[in-house]
Amino acid sequence: MHVTSSRARKLVLSLLLILIHTIAPAQKVNTSPAPAWLVPFTPDLTQKPNAKNISDGYYLLLLEEQRQMELKSTYQHFIRQIVSEAGIQNGSEISVDYDPQYEKLIFHKIVIHRDGQEINRLPGAAFKLLQKEQDLSRFIYSGTYTAYLILEDVRKGDQIEYAYSINGDNPIFNGKVDSRLYFVAYEPIVNYYKNLIVSPERQLRFKQYNNAAAPVQKSWNGLTVYEWNKVDVRETDNTSFVPSWYNPFTYVQVSEYPSWKEVAQWGMKVNQASPPGPLLARKIAAFKKLANGDQASYLLQALRFVQDDIRYMGIEMGEYSHRPNNPDKVLAQRFGDCKDKALLLCTMLRANNIMASMAYVNTDMKGTVSDMLPSPNAFNHAIVHAVLNNKVYWLDGTMSYQRGSLADICEPDYRQALVVTDTTTQLTPITPVTRGKIIVRETFTLPDDENKDGKLEVVTTYHRDDADAQRAELAVTSMKDKEKSYLAYYKKLYGDVAINDAITTRDSTAINTVYVNESYFIHDLWKKDSSTGKLVFTTNAQPFYDILSYISDDKRKIPVSIRYPYDQDYQIILHTPVKWSLNQTPLHLQNEYYSFDYTAETKGQQVVLSYHFKTFSDHIPVKFIPQYVRDLKKMNEITSMDLSWNPAFAVTRHPEGKGNWLAIILALLFAAGFACLGFVFYKYSVTPNEEVPEPLPIGGGLVLLAIGLLFTPMGEIAGICKMAVFDYTYWISISDRQDLGNITLVQLFLIMEMMVNVFFLAYSILLAVLFFHRRDTFPFALATFYFMATVFIYADNSLNYYYFKAEKPHDIFSVNSVLWPLLRMAIWVPYLLISQRGKSTFTVPYRPPQG
Repeated sequence: MHVTSSRARKLVLSLLLILIHTIAPAQKVNTSPAPAWLVPFTPDLTQKPNAKNISDGYYLLLLEEQRQMELKSTYQHFIRQIVSEAGIQNGSEISVDYDPQYEKLIFHKIVIHRDGQEINRLPGAAFKLLQKEQDLSRFIYSGTYTAYLILEDVRKGDQIEYAYSINGDNPIFNGKVDSRLYFVAYEPIVNYYKNLIVSPERQLRFKQYNNAAAPVQKSWNGLTVYEWNKVDVRETDNTSFVPSWYNPFTYVQVSEYPSWKEVAQWGMKVNQASPPGPLLARKIAAFKKLANGDQASYLLQALRFVQDDIRYMGIEMGEYSHRPNNPDKVLAQRFGDCKDKALLLCTMLRANNIMASMAYVNTDMKGTVSDMLPSPNAFNHAIVHAVLNNKVYWLDGTMSYQRGSLADICEPDYRQALVVTDTTTQLTPITPVTRGKIIVRETFTLPDDENKDGKLEVVTTYHRDDADAQRAELAVTSMKDKEKSYLAYYKKLYGDVAINDAITTRDSTAINTVYVNESYFIHDLWKKDSSTGKLVFTTNAQPFYDILSYISDDKRKIPVSIRYPYDQDYQIILHTPVKWSLNQTPLHLQNEYYSFDYTAETKGQQVVLSYHFKTFSDHIPVKFIPQYVRDLKKMNEITSMDLSWNPAFAVTRHPEGKGNWLAIILALLFAAGFACLGFVFYKYSVTPNEEVPEPLPIGGGLVLLAIGLLFTPMGEIAGICKMAVFDYTYWISISDRQDLGNITLVQLFLIMEMMVNVFFLAYSILLAVLFFHRRDTFPFALATFYFMATVFIYADNSLNYYYFKAEKPHDIFSVNSVLWPLLRMAIWVPYLLISQRGKSTFTVPYRPPQG
């Protein structure tokens, strides 16, 4: 996120060259015999590793490391066994990294063992001193050097033995023990030995990780020695999507710091700053004048100045690896690293009575810092903890291009911080409250002819920290390169794509929102299926799919990283040449790690596919990976969709607004047939055709039943009129649905569904006639109606779900629920059979008309 002009880069490089020439004369590889303080260790040089495990043509016959903390000296001793020509190529160089600011490199031995002879290569060894500076691309200069030696005349079968010491340590830590000892290798090591030699007075704390062995403790020459002789040899891990904080290696942390309180106290001493000098005082006064008493305005001015006007550059040599430069110096030189920027910002905020403190964080370890022993080296970044009007703000001076009000500042995803104050005793959680969001709208205009071009308009809106990131990217990328990149992206998805209008951006800094607009032509958008004559267009929800950590191994034993924080609202909007019908089941996934929602809707000639993905964690734990893999498959299934249509049908067989006459005629025929059946049933009687008592008039609770029976036919008519089978466009479009299987069976199902509904319409009319004529067959007919309605609703819901993946009604009170006919049957059938009014009302048999 940090940029600099070419002119500024040249100035920085010039400064580094001056520093290099200043330091270079001090660079020297010294020689001496092995130190006298070494703990005796005798390796078994007759042992050999399993030949299957040897790679690169050599193996380590010995790796010995001894650390004498009281003398600030580390001794390293290696023996390489060359076993093949590849080993000559890969194992004939010696390289050692060290910092000449506070360390001295001394070689004790360089010997080649060949055929029982020792060839001493230490005298006259021509070391090359190379600047390592692997972080220079990130504008960090540490002054680290590599002593590099190319050995001459190395042969197959040689043993290369060398030993050296590095004396000295960074004075910023005042001699405190604070280290991590790793016990892992990617090559066979036959003899392995590590130790830590300390005064018995030191109070060390050890913590083992990933089944690391506890040290063997012993006394030697009045000192305490901690020893290890086991190494974990493993294969290279090529697993992808691994969280930055995940560390599978076997290691031991050693720390002399008893608590986070002591680390904070160390930080207080390291970050002391003198009162502002004249230059800084004038800058503070200028900000106060502009703020006019508004502390929030002052805070934003100071933050923007440190972020944007103090360029990122760290000369972290010696104790300045952890000690910040004086704020006046940083202001004068107009560059600094994270701790320089943080201390400058703290000084400016405190000058206007805003509570501000340095805060140490770890951008990789994040929340897992709390699992470590207290240590200054637990952190790799410095930010500012500020409090204004009882609200906490976490301010990162290295985040250039951050905009918006204080309310728009998102908490950085560092999880935990050590706030450097004299009252700090524990780590402080960084609670995410304000989050960004990305809204993507891809609008396609599909032509009504395969020879016409389609159009694609894309509008992407970035909010808050997503806007900050996009603003930073736009600042370092030319619009020409951006257009080239975006065009290649859509060409990969949709083929022959050309830019219609140049990409435009709009930056609303007041609300911290960035808008990016794109416009394209898509040539040959429709792909013709030669066998059916249909035109097909396939949508691709790639912006959503790209941010997923896609894995397929549900047996994976390490966590999966996912992008966090992330909130994407993404839609594909299709303007189609004809009216479309879709029956896609919505997908909703929700858990403590992410949520996902998908819906597909049609509005006339518009199809809208909506995707919303949001994360709540930066990883998927191992226990949840099987479910995550299953969810990925579900999400993958709806990332693309085929739209197909036949232009011939659109012109000659898709007249807008016309009904499906086949269904209409069949409905009328069914209605006539069921009317005849109703007339036949009307003549049936339960009681003999003889004199019966006068039935009671309709009254009491039967009045409610009468109202229901009057409205039932009207409801049936309304339902029939709304059935999709009467829409000719829908009827024809079914033949384009590739997801429905046997189209003939589907169309037969729709006809049968319509027929049964017509049957229930005729039946409901018959029930009303039987009721008001108080016929003796009414109770049986009503019970049969409710039973048949229950069976039909259940079967219809199941078949709709099977064919169209329609959502099953989860609400028991849904209109399509079997609850209603069952409830009505439970009420009215017993009432008719048990109550005196029911038994005395429906007693009239069929009487033929008197002729």
